[in-house]
Amino acid sequence: MKLTVKFGKRLKELRKKAGLSQQQLAELVGMESLNNISKLETGEQLPKKENLEKLCKVLNVEAKDLFDFGHIKSKDELFDEILNILKTLSLADLQFFKKTLDAYLETK
Repeated sequence: MKLTVKFGKRLKELRKKAGLSQQQLAELVGMESLNNISKLETGEQLPKKENLEKLCKVLNVEAKDLFDFGHIKSKDELFDEILNILKTLSLADLQFFKKTLDAYLETK
């Protein structure tokens, strides 16, 4: 996953945690348009240095926090992790998780 995409996902996560809309964040940072925040969150671009500093101030985080995306994984990485966990389970546990997954999928 590209750095810009990871940054965007992290920014969105921190914005939501702060209880802000894209529009509110754009206004607090002093960006001309909500489109600028959208471009950051979708990974189209990284912020300018001055906007990075403003984002940190508004979100009450340090710059390193905006780049702390070790927990963000791709679909393939998550699939591999889940598969490795499933390989260690007993038959009874696998049957339980299969039923749970089936029940979850029925609600979608």
